[in-house]
Amino acid sequence: MPQIIQDLALLLLVSLPINVLFHRVRLPSIMGFLIAGILIGPHGLGLIGDPSSVENLAEIGIILLLFIIGLEFSISHLLKNMASIASAGALQMGIAIAGWYLIQKNFLSGSPPESLALGMMIALSSTAIVLKMITDRAELDTLHGRTSVGILLFQDLCVVPLMLMVPLLAQSGTTSGMDFILAMGKALVAVAGIFFLSRLMVPRFLSAVARMGSKEHLTLLVILIILGTGWVSHKLGLSLAMGAFIAGLIISESEYSHQIVLDILPLRDYFSSIFFISIGMLLNLGNFLDQFGIILALTGTVIVLKMVSGFAASLAVRNPVRISFIVSLRLAQVGEFSLILAGVALTQGLLSPGDHQLFLTVSVLTMLVAPLLIQMSSSASHWLFSRGAGRTGDENLSPKSEPLKGHVIIAGYDVVGRNLARVLKETHIPFMVMELDGELIKRALAEKVPILYGDASRGATLNRAGIAHAKIIVYSLPDYQATGQSVRLARKLNPEVFIMVRTRLSSQVDELKKAGADQVIPEEFETSIEIFSRVLREFRMPNNIIEQQVELVRLEGYGMFRGLSLNVESLQNFSTYLTASLSQSFKVMNASWTNGRQLGSLDLTQSTGATLIAVVRDEQAQPNPADDFCIQEGDVLILFGRHAQMDRAMRLLASGPEEPTSEVV
Repeated sequence: MPQIIQDLALLLLVSLPINVLFHRVRLPSIMGFLIAGILIGPHGLGLIGDPSSVENLAEIGIILLLFIIGLEFSISHLLKNMASIASAGALQMGIAIAGWYLIQKNFLSGSPPESLALGMMIALSSTAIVLKMITDRAELDTLHGRTSVGILLFQDLCVVPLMLMVPLLAQSGTTSGMDFILAMGKALVAVAGIFFLSRLMVPRFLSAVARMGSKEHLTLLVILIILGTGWVSHKLGLSLAMGAFIAGLIISESEYSHQIVLDILPLRDYFSSIFFISIGMLLNLGNFLDQFGIILALTGTVIVLKMVSGFAASLAVRNPVRISFIVSLRLAQVGEFSLILAGVALTQGLLSPGDHQLFLTVSVLTMLVAPLLIQMSSSASHWLFSRGAGRTGDENLSPKSEPLKGHVIIAGYDVVGRNLARVLKETHIPFMVMELDGELIKRALAEKVPILYGDASRGATLNRAGIAHAKIIVYSLPDYQATGQSVRLARKLNPEVFIMVRTRLSSQVDELKKAGADQVIPEEFETSIEIFSRVLREFRMPNNIIEQQVELVRLEGYGMFRGLSLNVESLQNFSTYLTASLSQSFKVMNASWTNGRQLGSLDLTQSTGATLIAVVRDEQAQPNPADDFCIQEGDVLILFGRHAQMDRAMRLLASGPEEPTSEVV
């Protein structure tokens, strides 16, 4: 036990400053963890006494990572797109395996079984790296994010049949297609069994524990579900991570998923960092320096092969060229499950110790480069594919009509885009929608919404949407990079168009405004505005004052929410709004204290400072009523005064004068 504590302390001691440095130079933290593992591993400084104990903790990191991804994934979307996921995944793996087999057969040494086994290992990508970066960048809902995740899930499902095939290759040198089909069938049956059994039992357990009202009990149950499904998955021949992902999918349908994410997230971040450090420990620096040229050449070959296979698979499911390029960069690394397959191949004698170490070194290098490729993938895709005038394959799916003028362009047909389109349609305001997602396009066509299939970050798509004559363009895209590129392009094509952008993070407000957006609406701050607006209404502030407050906050770029100071002029406006006088109405109910009383007995002005200027009875206004005027149920009293005075008057009219409090001397 003391050795484990010492190792964990060393992990934090080395990885923390490295990650602080990487954060300051804006490099992915995963690279910092990998480099930390290289430095402190057995092939580096040798600071870790027992690498196997770290590997066990790293396994927990993968389990928690896949569980969180399952929570954020949609079962309905997964089932709806199962055909495209399977076809894209199968094509990606098929191209990668066949490509490596041909490369090794023609340019490298090795038997056909060894070439086939290495091809299977190279075909797999790193679920941990790709999913962590996609979720950190809030790109899980983007088209390229969903495509990448779909291929990764298919790869993980294939781990089981691939592990069964490695011994077959080692024993006979050949294997039949029927062996693979049977192994794949067993994996599918196991996944389906775990899924439906968990869906039957887990929601009942969650509801029963949640009714107890203890947060600790719910957290313990969730951890039990994660480890339990992982253990059952392992016993059925699947990976622990696959079981955890299934558990996340099941719990994502419950009303407790958001709280569960908050409880598990700190554990996931800590243990997943240990996983990436443990991967870095596998790199043998001595072997890398001895075979520097060969290793770099092999690493480049593997990355290019993975890019080609991912690009072709994405194109096969009718994704645009730019999206397919992003997917190809996301999947251009060797996966963590490949290291497990390599270990099996080593024990079966299919790989020699030297080839095994060479494969580990190349794999770790591809993982080290992967975060950089993922980080640059979106910007590189725009640089390569969004500068041209057009793109073949963009199809106008809207009905043929006269060119639009003074219309609204909606980029993205998610919930925000759909609601906006519905309102514009009902108010007969002309509009055009741009979308890349095939499912959303089908939905728009079914709802008879004018829509273009095309990339909003391309000039050809914007021109076909009528950007030159548009009055407003509204962006509701999950891809932040695509949004920024499209905003700059729209501003260039039409300097007069009003650009409104919906974004998720407050940190993106300034950058999008610099890109040319007139108004940027971050989701988190709009929630805050709605809350303070409702609070002001409870204090009976009129709508025009509340709207001025909201406009002030938006004009300042949500500065008060972001911790930025408002300028002097804004503060003066803010104070003016708060101290302004206003009028307010009060309807007399049967239970109101004022019901049946004369105005003179209320002593309203002296008690509260507010002035009664009129009474409305039977839709007839009676200004400046006399003191002997008797108030009746249904009367509407019109008052004038400041905010504090009005608040006191409303309490008096409803409940009567407050009882004086006696002070004890």
